[in-house]
Amino acid sequence: MTGFFYYTGGILWIGAIFFVFPILYVSLLSDPKEGLIITLMAITFFSLVVFLEYLGYLPHKEIIKFNPYLYKDFRYLAGTVLTTSLVFILIFFASKDFSQILKQKNDELVKTQKELEELSNKLEDKVKLQTSELKLSKDRLSVLYQISRTISSTLQIDDILKTILSFSIKISGAGRGSVMLLDKKKGIFFIKIPHNKKEKNIDKITFAENENTIGWVVKHKRFLYIEDLENDKKFSKIKLIRRRIKQLLIIPIIIEDKVIGIINLENTSLKSDTIDLLRSFSEGAAVAINNANLYQKIQDSYFEIVKALAQAIEAKDPYTHGHSERVMEYSIEIAQKLELPKEEIDLLKYAAMLHDIGKIGVKGIILNKSMALTVMEYDEIKKHPLIGEGIIKPIELLQPIRPLIKHHHEWYNGKGYPDRLSGENIPLGARILAVVDAYDAMKSDRPYRKALTEETTIQELKRGSGAQFEPKIVALFLEILKMKIQEE
Repeated sequence: MTGFFYYTGGILWIGAIFFVFPILYVSLLSDPKEGLIITLMAITFFSLVVFLEYLGYLPHKEIIKFNPYLYKDFRYLAGTVLTTSLVFILIFFASKDFSQILKQKNDELVKTQKELEELSNKLEDKVKLQTSELKLSKDRLSVLYQISRTISSTLQIDDILKTILSFSIKISGAGRGSVMLLDKKKGIFFIKIPHNKKEKNIDKITFAENENTIGWVVKHKRFLYIEDLENDKKFSKIKLIRRRIKQLLIIPIIIEDKVIGIINLENTSLKSDTIDLLRSFSEGAAVAINNANLYQKIQDSYFEIVKALAQAIEAKDPYTHGHSERVMEYSIEIAQKLELPKEEIDLLKYAAMLHDIGKIGVKGIILNKSMALTVMEYDEIKKHPLIGEGIIKPIELLQPIRPLIKHHHEWYNGKGYPDRLSGENIPLGARILAVVDAYDAMKSDRPYRKALTEETTIQELKRGSGAQFEPKIVALFLEILKMKIQEE
């Protein structure tokens, strides 16, 4: 820089002012000691060039002349050197102060930036948390909506409780679970909805309503959580210990301040937000059970009327006493073997009780005739399915069973009555009734003959399989009969 300063005209060139830039640069970017040393070096080199020029040791190569006379004045030169030196020192200290101010401002900016980054991270975390909570709330609302839909769309308690148990296990992360209901007459809780239907003896697991964990929940009417069941001094001896349950959560189902059921959740952790949701599930279960109970009471009352009608029919034909109830029991067993939905089984129950209601329209003298029927008399008998269908036609609740009553005398090969339907064109319920009705009729005394033996009746069913009866239903029914004989 000194050489550049020299060759461009020395102190007389206006470009000499640029000599201050190295001082500014090091003052701003170096520490105070380095800055001071470089400033003093600049002053020294500046002074040396000036005086060497003045003494003639350096050839002057002035490019731009301002005042050559002043250049030859030593006092001017000394003053210039002194003034320049003072200016350089002032620039150094001023720039250092400015540098410190810049550094301080820079530190403040860095600090502010860090604070902003921290604030941004906190806001981001908060947004993520709120997003997560919003999603969780949305999921919970979705679950509650689905449960509400299930409750409002059916009165089948099993379907509702299955839905509630399924969501309870999913929400809580439980390994398994079950729903137990109270049998008021026996004073015990039984497993209504198991986690696994195929588990052995699941229907035999019961608890007294004052027993252990159940008793505690019944008494306090609040949920119970046991974190370490095996080592818990109070509840370690309960029956379910053999199933290797470590944690147990029991949530009561309460109706009118009475515990009528419980939701058991096994091997799950306890979370306050989850508990609130599970409480909502139990409240939904309570509403569903209460609705189902009310509906069942109506159904029971209605069924009593149906039974009374069946008994009125049987009063006209004393040989058929108890026939309708036996047909109903056997039909239900076959339907359960076929794993039919509960709704279909309930309809089959009504159809079984009323399958012969049309006999009200048949003369008693024909029904109780002790001799073989004439063709005309048999034609009268064959009218009873149509008469029965006509009797129940105005009753809205019984509309679904009209085809069962009408077609329970159809033959599988199409040679029955009244419409000569065949195979699967015959309603399934009617095919079931056909087998059971024939079996009980053969097993009962009639005016024209005595009851057939069990062996003969079974042989007749086998003989009619594929012709009068559906083979699959005959096979299932014979299996049921075999089990009953073994139990006896």
